[in-house]
Amino acid sequence: MNSEFSRRSLLRTIAGVAVGAAALPSLAACGSGTSATSAGNAGKTLAPWPTYTPVKGLRPDLPATASGVLDTFLTYPSNLVQAVPSKPGDGSTVKVMMITYGAPPKGPDSNRMWKAVNDAAGVNIELTMLADADFMVKYSTMMASGDLPDIMMLGRSPLPNEAQFLQAKCADLSEHLSGDAGARDYPNLAAIPGYAWDAMGRVGGRIYSVPIHRPLLGHSVFADSDRFTAAGIWQPTVGGLKKDDLTKGLVSLNTQGHYALGTSTAANFGYLTHAGVHGAPNVWSLNSGTFTATYGTEQFKAAIATMAEWYGKGLYDPAALTTSLAQANNFFTNGTYLSITAGFGGFTTYAQNIGDTFKVDFLRPYDAGTTPTPWFAQSYFGYTALKQASPERIKMLLRVLNFFASPFGSKEYELITYGIEGVHFTRGKDGGPSVPTELGKVENSVNLPFGYIASPPMVNYIPGRPEAAKRCYQAQVDIVPKGVADPSLGIQSATRNKQWPTLLNMVNTGINNIVTGKQPISAWDGVVKRWKSQGGDAIAAELAAEYGKSHG
Repeated sequence: MNSEFSRRSLLRTIAGVAVGAAALPSLAACGSGTSATSAGNAGKTLAPWPTYTPVKGLRPDLPATASGVLDTFLTYPSNLVQAVPSKPGDGSTVKVMMITYGAPPKGPDSNRMWKAVNDAAGVNIELTMLADADFMVKYSTMMASGDLPDIMMLGRSPLPNEAQFLQAKCADLSEHLSGDAGARDYPNLAAIPGYAWDAMGRVGGRIYSVPIHRPLLGHSVFADSDRFTAAGIWQPTVGGLKKDDLTKGLVSLNTQGHYALGTSTAANFGYLTHAGVHGAPNVWSLNSGTFTATYGTEQFKAAIATMAEWYGKGLYDPAALTTSLAQANNFFTNGTYLSITAGFGGFTTYAQNIGDTFKVDFLRPYDAGTTPTPWFAQSYFGYTALKQASPERIKMLLRVLNFFASPFGSKEYELITYGIEGVHFTRGKDGGPSVPTELGKVENSVNLPFGYIASPPMVNYIPGRPEAAKRCYQAQVDIVPKGVADPSLGIQSATRNKQWPTLLNMVNTGINNIVTGKQPISAWDGVVKRWKSQGGDAIAAELAAEYGKSHG
């Protein structure tokens, strides 16, 4: 289980987090005698991850780098490969529970994309899709009832006792996935980079899930670089623009009907980005075996002060805390917001939706008086766990996951992501499925998020937008080498497994109150004190103990 809960939530709305935490089952309610400490990995023999086997045959136009920059394709591959030699399924019904950010789709009998994917996978997939605002409470109900689906997307929002739930109710996948055998039987899963598996982590030394891969570069600020250039504040070099100069330029852009800084309830004023710009450690710092939370650092406090200053100057929409992510995206696309904070994947959507109206680009970390330390994302969007079942069914379900992890450039990937040619899309000038049909605007990977069942290694490809893909690649080249990871990724803490939703809510509420002027910046010291006393110090001690035993 992964500790990067701040990134895990991807800053989705967690106003109901305390209710969700209270509703979640205790370990006893799961019907398990598993102790909280047994979820740790210290002193355990660690099951090997699948032997890493990169995808073969694809030649990117701009290659990946060892630092974590993604392979970039400026045009679509002309010859698609067959990634899975035969249907993986056995014709049975497979129930799946996952998050969604789209509209409810019609069922497979009335949905050609869904039916085609079912046919290709060889199973009857039944999807239960939960909106992000409902995710925690509905998952808690499912976990407490014991009526589990076959495939569960977890790791998206922090769930207390999540590691213990995996041990009690989910299949131990170690014997199926570990080592060369795992790579042989499930090669698409073995192509997922090792850093994503490490970040997800083991539970009690065992493998209980498969990560849904995401890039290292995570929460970012996207901007209308044309307007920023005109205001004299576009600087494509990390640390090349002073914060005071940026502030002056933002004020000049903040004309009637426009806000220089876009945000939403999901983004909490973009503090994950601004904390890193101010040099704050990525959630935790690790020094000589000691873990120290970022929240008590002067750099983190300075980031809050900067956001409060900007809010006071009217640079943020005053309705930010009631603006949904979907609304914020629309405001950025139509020019109401001149910048927006969102996850890395938002860039592709913005580039496609904005087209040639203006040039969207990544705002490089500015100079806030300290060396910027951009925060890496946790490198996975969530992870997939399987309900306990017979070995034969687990193998079949893993073959289904392997199917959904078919790589970019494969026939399976095209079907899962874009649908059927001529039905859901037509091809653009680069041969890619860049032109959705009317049906494709409804039946698509947003409303049918099959990629949350399993996902291949991500690549940087933006259909019909090679110049945008180049900008995305260059931003990674500029920012990724300077990024820092959360050192607690993959390390278990019993208190964190239980308390993190409440602690994260405390942080987010404290930030929002100070930024919006409800409380002074001095109030942050009290937030940190409460955070530490109500579980933060215990988590730090547990992380240190686990780290010392497993790395000593």
